[in-house]
Amino acid sequence: MKIALFADAPHLDARLEQKPGAARYLLVVDTETMAFEAVPGPARSGGPGAGVELLSMAAGMGAQAILVGYVAPPIAAALEKKGIRVITSVSGRVRDHIERFREGMPTPEEDGVHTGDENVADPSPSPWKEALQKTSRQVLGMLPILTGVILLLGLFHAFVPESGLTAFFSGQRALDILRGAGAGSVLAGNPVNSYVLGRGLLDMGVSLSAVTAFMLSWVFVGLVQLPAEMATLGARFAVTRNVAAFVSTLAAAPLIVWLAGGW
Repeated sequence: MKIALFADAPHLDARLEQKPGAARYLLVVDTETMAFEAVPGPARSGGPGAGVELLSMAAGMGAQAILVGYVAPPIAAALEKKGIRVITSVSGRVRDHIERFREGMPTPEEDGVHTGDENVADPSPSPWKEALQKTSRQVLGMLPILTGVILLLGLFHAFVPESGLTAFFSGQRALDILRGAGAGSVLAGNPVNSYVLGRGLLDMGVSLSAVTAFMLSWVFVGLVQLPAEMATLGARFAVTRNVAAFVSTLAAAPLIVWLAGGW
């Protein structure tokens, strides 16, 4: 049987990450032979789409069970409908949970015990040290992404005249919000990228309303990854989530701008 786990390193002595989107690696382990595949996580951090992408990869690699600290209940339910068992509230070392799973012992979710690493000889690191390590990894992981976004903005400045942006964003708030949300929905990304792009668009004369809608849909709507999301979580769930996120963007953008005093 193959099980999927989300870890901070590409080996069985790695520690489990609490959320798929924060994982550096996806490990898919054959519990009979202990052979495993380690796949690097998405080249971004913090975005909701990163977790969905790794869950899709796990399903595509034949995982019949997923062990994770936390996953949203609707996503877990959608995976269960696909025949993939989801076990949450796990933490500690990958190897310990694989052995536990092989021996048929109850997981923390099943026996009501929320444990960490149960190997006495391998105590958990201090929370401060673990937080510092994760933060450092995330910052280093974001540097190439930010560099790419800055270069993309440079190309955008060079090839897209301000008159083109003025024509696309007409200055009518309702229409600009709709167009900004539409553009962000097609170009999915993470929050860190959105700050850089948002600043660049503001500097090019795009209205705050349009930029706010763009940033929200950039993070929460993901048409680019919709096929993978549909394959993993089901078409109904994926379409409903994206439509709900898009509608929420249209409602939230003007409210945010109004609260910020930019209306």
